[in-house]
Amino acid sequence: MISFFRHKAAFVLFLFAGILSAGKQAFCENAQDELASRNASLNLAMEDVSQILIPKEVYVGDTAELRFSFNAPVDLFAGVPAEKINDGELLLSTENPAFKMQNYDVKQISLRLIGRTYTLSLVFVPWVTGSIKFPPFDLNALIHSETKVSIPAELADKPFVIELQPVEVLSLVKKYNALTLRSPLPPSLLPGTNYIVWSLIILVILLIFAVIFVLAKFPMISEKIYSISDSLAHVKNARQTKHKIRALLKKKCSDAEFAQQWQTITRKYLSARFSTPFNSIATNSIAKRIMNVTGNFMSGEQEDSVISLTSLFTRTDYIRFARDSIDSRLLPAEEHEAAFYPGEKEVIAKLTIDAISNLEANPKGEFSL
Repeated sequence: MISFFRHKAAFVLFLFAGILSAGKQAFCENAQDELASRNASLNLAMEDVSQILIPKEVYVGDTAELRFSFNAPVDLFAGVPAEKINDGELLLSTENPAFKMQNYDVKQISLRLIGRTYTLSLVFVPWVTGSIKFPPFDLNALIHSETKVSIPAELADKPFVIELQPVEVLSLVKKYNALTLRSPLPPSLLPGTNYIVWSLIILVILLIFAVIFVLAKFPMISEKIYSISDSLAHVKNARQTKHKIRALLKKKCSDAEFAQQWQTITRKYLSARFSTPFNSIATNSIAKRIMNVTGNFMSGEQEDSVISLTSLFTRTDYIRFARDSIDSRLLPAEEHEAAFYPGEKEVIAKLTIDAISNLEANPKGEFSL
């Protein structure tokens, strides 16, 4: 009796388990059919789907491109203005929340149509290693939100959801088995920078040597510069004096005025030439003062020029001060008259210019005028 009830209970349990299994299978089939039916009503079908990552190996900080190609039974560019499409390519906005993630930056998104095949290109820069998952997004809504054109009626209730496959970002540390950080590389230099740097160093060195040389030779250099400057000043003085003598010769003035102006010009020249005043010195002391200043180191021609100038001073003194004197009345009159004989002014001017040229010439003939 007990055995009979035991077998009966086992049969009931087996029958109940079978009923539960059949009910579960029927429920799963109904759920799958309902999900498939809902997906079919919510999304357009895609065919020949493929995804390519360029380059195949992506590391942190690299710029990579993910190309998602598919065929669609509808025109996704429907309603998009023609000026927005360039050679079959439409640039899309990267402001979609699906592209605003911390582990990657999306630089550019574009959709290209070639024949019946659409290619969605996504250029991004990953910032973490491992698997990167892109959230799904409605491509249809993205296209028409970017172009600010309402979705056509035939596509309004048919979202086109794109689900990109995860991308694996590799680690350089694992690839090269690097356990420690490498030392930083020196900064890169532009081509030719080394030549410029070395040229500047050499130039600075040469400038330093030039400064040292100038400081060491400064007394001698300054003396030479002063000598050249003094010589140039003498040349300028002599040139101006000659010009004044020639201008005086062309003036219409009396003999006394000519003599007085000649002495003024010549004394001013001698004062500048020998750096000592000759304005008020007596005529018979002019030669002696010149000898004292030069230390009797003048050449024979220069001494003759000093004697010539002294005689001209004596002659012009007579013209200036002997007028109406007893000496001016002596005979013969042409020799004692306080006036220049014809052509004498021209002779005085020539002798003066020749004397100045001789006084300016050194033994080697430098600065000769």
